[in-house]
Amino acid sequence: MRPSIITACIAASLLASLTACGSDPSYTVRLDDMKDGSATAHLSLPEATPDEADAAIRDYAGTIDGSEWVTILLSDDTGREGKLICSATWMKDEKAARDWSGGRFTSDTWPGLDVRCPHGRR
Repeated sequence: MRPSIITACIAASLLASLTACGSDPSYTVRLDDMKDGSATAHLSLPEATPDEADAAIRDYAGTIDGSEWVTILLSDDTGREGKLICSATWMKDEKAARDWSGGRFTSDTWPGLDVRCPHGRR
């Protein structure tokens, strides 16, 4: 009797973890690297809510390597013209922020990320 209870608990735990993983939004990325150290990342996440878009941008920002400044645009490209949902600016460090933004970009931690999701807010 006891092994079947343990088996049932393990199965329930595995199902819960799979369900949680399945709820994470998947996005695709097209990265345009520039020779000057900047880049533009175009993320596509169909039918994303602003919260899902924000989470995808933050997830992607954690993978950035090699650039000093990245503009991140997240859109829903399922329509004919696409729809911008969120945009963000990522800066590698204080020096990059000074060089690229003239000091207008600030952050308490580095790399810095400024996410704006007014598009798609109702």
